[in-house]
Amino acid sequence: MAVGQVSFHNDKRVKRVHVPKRENPIVNRLNKTKVEREVDHEQERIERIKKENAAKRAAAAAKKKADAELARAREAEKAARSYDNLFSGEDEEEPPAQSVQEMMEDFM
Repeated sequence: MAVGQVSFHNDKRVKRVHVPKRENPIVNRLNKTKVEREVDHEQERIERIKKENAAKRAAAAAKKKADAELARAREAEKAARSYDNLFSGEDEEEPPAQSVQEMMEDFM
């Protein structure tokens, strides 16, 4: 097929309208709005693929950042629940020894 040529799958479904007389004012208005441009389909395809890939990379980076943040939060929660640092020996002072009598007085 030639460039710009149109074909149809089923010619029976094609509707044709007969225009009895050419109306110049209408044609002139249409010609004023007519825009012709050269279309480079391959270049448009390449640009579209670049945009899609950039969007995928951005989404992947956001997901990776969210996963890292979630992993950090889970690690912090795990460390907070861990008993490893509970009795580290730092900042611990033994309470003064109280006699049984003093403890009974405090109790009452």
